[in-house]
Amino acid sequence: MIANQAQPAVAQKLSLEAAANSLASALIAAVQASADPFEIEMGSAGLEIVARAALPSGIPNRARMKIFSPKSGHTLVFFFKRSLVPYSRDRYSYGGLDLRTPTVEPQEMSAWLDFLSSGFHPDKRPENLRRAFPYEIPE
Repeated sequence: MIANQAQPAVAQKLSLEAAANSLASALIAAVQASADPFEIEMGSAGLEIVARAALPSGIPNRARMKIFSPKSGHTLVFFFKRSLVPYSRDRYSYGGLDLRTPTVEPQEMSAWLDFLSSGFHPDKRPENLRRAFPYEIPE
């Protein structure tokens, strides 16, 4: 579920991202169908999804996923956390995916969302995730 979907700016961002990228459209549908809570981050390039599911340890979940298309037919998926240091723009990458196809299997997207909801638990790591990812997370 998308917890902040009722906000007009979020609804507009979702429709723009879905229209621009078929993979983002499919991911939005998967997030909406998920039982876990997510939010859409505003003010950043691409589609940034923030996990809001509580972690078993009780600490807040800081896991984020960003879908970004630098050019048509090329989509990058980043998994990261932002720094807790005030005013810092640092981000800690947990890997990414370099996709050259317009579609992804629903099971694969489900694995991405499980990894995100788990706070990037190593046991939930998607099998295609590349730890050495040569792209910078766009802001």
